[in-house]
Parts: sequence; C-alpha cells; structure tokens
Amino acid sequence: MNYILNREIFLKRIVEIFFLYMILEGVLRKWIFPNFSLQIYFLKDIFLILIYLIALKYNLIFKLKFSKFFVFIIILISLYGLTGYDLDYNGIVSYVLGLRSYWLFLPLFLIVVHVYDKKDLVKFLKFNLYFIIPYFILTYLQSYLPETSFLNSGFDGMQMNKERPAGYFTYTTQNTFYFLFLFFCFCSYVLSKKEFLYGEIVFLVLLNFLLISIMILLKSRAVYSYVMVTVFFSSFYMIFSKQEIKLKSKKLILIFLVSFISFIASSKVFFTKEYKYSEVRINTDTYYQMAFVLENSDKKIILTDTSFYDFCSRHSSLCRIINELYFVSAIPKSSITGEGIGAGTVGVVAYNKTSSFPLGERENPRIVMELGFLVGSLFVVTKMIVTIILNIIALKKIRDEKNLIYIPLLVFISVQILIGPLTYTTSFISFIFWFSLGLLFSSFKKTNIINR
Repeated sequence: MNYILNREIFLKRIVEIFFLYMILEGVLRKWIFPNFSLQIYFLKDIFLILIYLIALKYNLIFKLKFSKFFVFIIILISLYGLTGYDLDYNGIVSYVLGLRSYWLFLPLFLIVVHVYDKKDLVKFLKFNLYFIIPYFILTYLQSYLPETSFLNSGFDGMQMNKERPAGYFTYTTQNTFYFLFLFFCFCSYVLSKKEFLYGEIVFLVLLNFLLISIMILLKSRAVYSYVMVTVFFSSFYMIFSKQEIKLKSKKLILIFLVSFISFIASSKVFFTKEYKYSEVRINTDTYYQMAFVLENSDKKIILTDTSFYDFCSRHSSLCRIINELYFVSAIPKSSITGEGIGAGTVGVVAYNKTSSFPLGERENPRIVMELGFLVGSLFVVTKMIVTIILNIIALKKIRDEKNLIYIPLLVFISVQILIGPLTYTTSFISFIFWFSLGLLFSSFKKTNIINR
C-alpha cells in the first residue's frame, strides 16, 4: 500500500513540475533563449514521453474503467484520420504532427484523474492563488511599458502588441486562458472552504480585485463573458446548496458581490482607459462575413420578425459565439475522408509551408474538413453531447455541499469543449484544457483509489 502511495505521489509531483514548465515555456522562448524558440517548443514532448512511460510502468493510465474504452475510441478516430493523407513521407510526417496537435496532452488527463483526489485538488487550487500577485504586476507593467521594453519583447526578436499583454506567454490568447484558469481556481477554492478566517477573507478580497483588474488590463472581450458566466453559475449553485446559511453568504459575497465591486472600482476608477478599449469593441465583429449569417441571413428568429442578419448587425459579439459553434457550412465542402487529422493545424501548416488557416480559423468547421463530413460532424456533435452530460451531472449534484468545487471547473471546461481551439496547437491552451478536465473528473470521484 505504501509503495502504491509513494509512486502516485512521485508521479503527481512530476506532473506539477510539468504544469509549472508549461507556464514558463514562453519565458524561456521569448526572454531567456529566444534563439532556441523552436527547440524549446518541442522540449515538452520529451517531458511528456517520460511522464507517460512512468505512468505506464506504474499502471496509472488505464486503471480506471473508462480509460481503455476512451483510448480505444481515440485510436479509431486517429486511424480514420490517416485516410485523408497520401501515404508518402510528407503525408506520414503531416499525419504524426496532426496526431500531436489533437492528442499530445490526452494521456495527461487520464494520469491526473488517477493521481488526484479532492484533497489534492484543494491544495492545488490554493497553490495557484499565490501566483496571482506576481501575475498582476507583470500584466500591469506590460500594459504601461513601451513596446521596446524587455517585458514586451517577443520570441525571435519580434515585438508583442502591448495593447494586449501576453504575460508569460508568446501570444495573448494563451495569456487569456491562463487568466481564466486562475479565476476558476479562485472561485473553486472559495467554494471548497468549510470556514473562513478574517485574514483569509481579506486576502481573498485582494486577490479578487487583482483578478478583475487583470481581466480589464487584458483588453479581451471574450474574457468578460467567461468571468460573468463563472460568477453566475458559481453563485447559482451556491444558493441552492445545502451549506449552512452563514458560510453560504460569505462565499456569495466573495464570488458575486466582491467581483461586482472590484469590477466597478477597476473599470471606473483605476483602469478606465483599458476598460473603454474593450467596451468600444463590443459588437464590432464583421458579422456579414460569418458563415452562420451568410447562410441564414434571411431566416427569422423563432417567434419574432427579426432576421438573423438584422440581429447579428446589432449583436455581433453574440453571433460570433454562435458562429464558432456553427459547423454545418463545412459539411458540403468536405469529403468522406477529409483532408486528414490535423491537416489544418499549426504544426502541419508550418511543416508544409502553406498559408495560415488553410481549412479555416474556427475549430469545429476545421475538424469537419480534416476528418470528413461523417466522422468530423460526429466528433463535433459528440463534444456537444459530452458538454451536456457533464452539466447534467452537475445538476444532479446541486444539493451536494461537498462537490461545489467542480462548478467553476465545469464552466471552464464546457466553453473550451464547445468553441475552444483545443486541437489546433499544442500550446498552453490545449494543455490547460486536458489538465483541467482531469481535475474536473477527479472532483467527481466518490472515493480515492487508495487511502491517503
């Protein structure tokens, strides 16, 4: 029993070290070793191979019942994804790179489910809260320092756009997802608490203010929606939970009320200019170019006389989200076999030296183009069904006071499954999805695999 415990703890520590590495990978690429940016990009593959070999040795990948079936389905999809490629050297290399983009971090999800329990999850959430203060300082400095400053320098000598701070990463989207990860860590940690000391409440209020301030400094429109939905669902589930009224009230204040006050203070007092930058960009998307609008422009919204075109002309930001979900437009353009798994991903595109986004920039239509109209469409629909099932599980647990920790995690995961760029690249975005999915499943576990 002690041997089993020790090997799980050992693997857990390695996974946590790799987690830190994925955050700092951008620091290595753009600030410390910019001349070795490409080599560092592939260094994580070596680390992951070692982690996976250790996990296989200790039987910590296929120990749970669903693991083997899950991997079997992935293998079938991957084999089918080969049919779109030519079986020559370039085709095989492209296929391997495509598989890498789709599944590089998938085994990590299975490992996290095996080695983490709820107690580990709470410790991990608290651990990440200590990164918020230095992260705020870095974001603040990047927002106000000139483009020529060291902190705003990119990898390979390129300059990042200082209007959208990239934090520790090499481009701003990764930084946005890191912020969202930290925000769900904050909310999940608050929901996990059984009591609050006065000093801890003060600390959490400070962290909330810093997180909301970072949200504004990032100047991303999408991040506002993420945060709003996370706060809403966390508060909703808390209201209907069976927790004691006094404890429940403290959690609602920390997540809902403090977030609202922090937003007012940050947007109206401290970072007015940065907030206006995002505010004026709301509903400024080029709706008339969206596939959803082009194919449904004359159709009326149910029970109204408003056409989708007119609606999207006024609410283009909302229609942008709908357009990300919309994959029907790709079906007539794809073949039965598709272009091959990952054919439009960043690694395959770079290898073949083709133009960016040859199969489109949106995740779901690109998957249909890569895997074909049959398997690709089934893949996308399955993602949606999985999201629904996960949320049904959450609803069934709504009265379970011990499981509220999973709510922010579920919001983070659900949006990524539906519209996130999970298969396009092996960046921090894909990593944090699979890692967080493992944390979510570990929060659903009724008992530990072994007694800790």
